Amino acid sequence: AIVRGMTVSKMLFSGALLCGFAFAAFPHDLLAQNVCAIQPGAAQSGNAQSGNAQPTVAEALGFLDRVEIELNDLGIDAARATWIQQTYITDDSIALAAAANDRFVARQTECIQAAKRFAGLKLSAEAARKFELLRLGGGFAPADPVLRAETTRTAAGLDAAYGRGKYCPDTDAEHCMGIDEIGTKMANSRDPKELAALWAGWHKVGAPMRTDYARLAELTNQGAREMGFADTGALWRSQYDMTPEAFQAEIERLWTQVEPLYLELHTYVRRKLIEKYGEAATRP
Repeated sequence: AIVRGMTVSKMLFSGALLCGFAFAAFPHDLLAQNVCAIQPGAAQSGNAQSGNAQPTVAEALGFLDRVEIELNDLGIDAARATWIQQTYITDDSIALAAAANDRFVARQTECIQAAKRFAGLKLSAEAARKFELLRLGGGFAPADPVLRAETTRTAAGLDAAYGRGKYCPDTDAEHCMGIDEIGTKMANSRDPKELAALWAGWHKVGAPMRTDYARLAELTNQGAREMGFADTGALWRSQYDMTPEAFQAEIERLWTQVEPLYLELHTYVRRKLIEKYGEAATRP
């Protein structure tokens, strides 16, 4: 069967958007304020509001409250634009989704940088976790505005290309199928040749996306490195309340536990397929 999984923009920006949605919903009265802009002199004083040598816990909590409001609103706007783009795939909807995601990532990046001045404060576990979620929600695009916009445009374009993709088994356009139609056919067909043709045909749809996807990987890796991670994979693996290395070790531990069962299931299914389809299902 075809694994649909997450489309490109969902995969890249779900972590970023979840940062906004991880906070509680608030009224929308502060949407117009750039609560994350670092005020003149803030970097030197460590306090953008009162000029004290060090920021206070109360200021940190107020900062979190305002960031929660703004990123929640921007995240909802980006999610709505992305839903429209995925439901009605046009050049205009692609551009709108890219722009909405760009606004979210731009403001999120500002907030991550502004939050650094609260580092070292003794906060409650809840507040400290919110700051950590904010930090881990970023890094999906470079901070440079031109490169950030390129990232969101490329992601939206790839997402649309996936949604527009069609496999045409012959020259009749009426016979062309998208991923949903192909998934339905593969779920119901028992013809080995048809299944193989559907599998191979759909995978050809992705070939033209290779160059853009490679560029997107370069951009997201750059964004992750700017946030202090080795690459995007390390950033993703850091979002499970442990270090990327600890998460990878935990995955290896779990895999070691389930590998014998997986091999037994694979062997059983393979034998049943050979019984039903004969030589067509035989593999070395």
